[in-house]
Amino acid sequence: MKYSLKTFLKFKEYLQIIALWIAAFLFYVFMTYSMIDDAFFITRKIGVKDFLLSEITGALTVGVFMGSILFVLQEFVYPRFFHNYGILLTTLLRSLLFLIVCFLGLLIVLELNKVHYIRINNWFALQVNAKWLICFTAYCLIVHIFITLLQAFSRRLGSNYFKNLLRGNYMIPVVEYRVFMFLDMCSSATVAEEAGHYNYSLLLQECFTDLSEILVEYNAEVYQYVGDEAVLTWKVKEGFKRQQCIELYEAFAVRLLRKKELYKRKFGLVPRFKASINEGLVTVAEIGQIKTEIAYHGDVLSTAARVRDLCNDYKTNLLITQSFFEQLTSFDQDNFTAIETTILRGKKRPVTIYKSFD
Repeated sequence: MKYSLKTFLKFKEYLQIIALWIAAFLFYVFMTYSMIDDAFFITRKIGVKDFLLSEITGALTVGVFMGSILFVLQEFVYPRFFHNYGILLTTLLRSLLFLIVCFLGLLIVLELNKVHYIRINNWFALQVNAKWLICFTAYCLIVHIFITLLQAFSRRLGSNYFKNLLRGNYMIPVVEYRVFMFLDMCSSATVAEEAGHYNYSLLLQECFTDLSEILVEYNAEVYQYVGDEAVLTWKVKEGFKRQQCIELYEAFAVRLLRKKELYKRKFGLVPRFKASINEGLVTVAEIGQIKTEIAYHGDVLSTAARVRDLCNDYKTNLLITQSFFEQLTSFDQDNFTAIETTILRGKKRPVTIYKSFD
């Protein structure tokens, strides 16, 4: 099932890339048509309808071709050679390689046809000359840079986060019901002291990369990284399954154990993480002018943070609040036991905490 989900997401990304390229070439057709006068159609003895049909068919075909090339490069080439550079340099290097590949593909098609135009199924003819080639190359470069930057910012910020910023969904504060997980490295101060700050940073990079690999499988979003802590969130909708929150934590722990030899070899230790889960109403708002971000405000977050700090006291790696526990199915509730009703630091109302059976 997880494999099917990854395949579906890859296919979705493939279709999105193709859609962007098709949209770009349809825009190109529209701009071309807007600059053509009636003399063009009279000279070439072609009707407006036939011209548009030919150009739109060409835009669809070339869009699929370009999108397919870009997707293949992103999957099999770019990750090997362009993963240690900044966004701008990575974009330029990728665009250069993309143009080289497309240009070689165009030359191969021209050579196979042995003519100065490309004709596919007699649907459209694309006249090729030096001027057209320069314009086409420049346009493809611009489109590729735009798509690459769009994807880069989406990945850096998170797809949902990026979409919400673009749409301005939270320019006016909105109240939402969400689940939050505070995930924190065990004995982080000791680990940082033993490893040194540089190796400790490399360790956190490795751990959070492993975490990122499973986020999509459990529909989680990263709210923020704070030091050695990751704050994850889920928006609660109809049919939402809270068990996936617990399963994400378990999957992350298993993933770290499976890679224990790698972690021991690189860092001399196997990292472990403790977590707390809470849920409730929060206010979501876009804040800041110089640096804009989407922030969550509410008692839910501070309670989750306080509960996480109690993991060491109760000698467990996972604690949940009563709010979250009560929404679990009876089957899932059997995996937890109430350990204490306490007043958390800085709080006035008591909170019942539940411990997982390790």
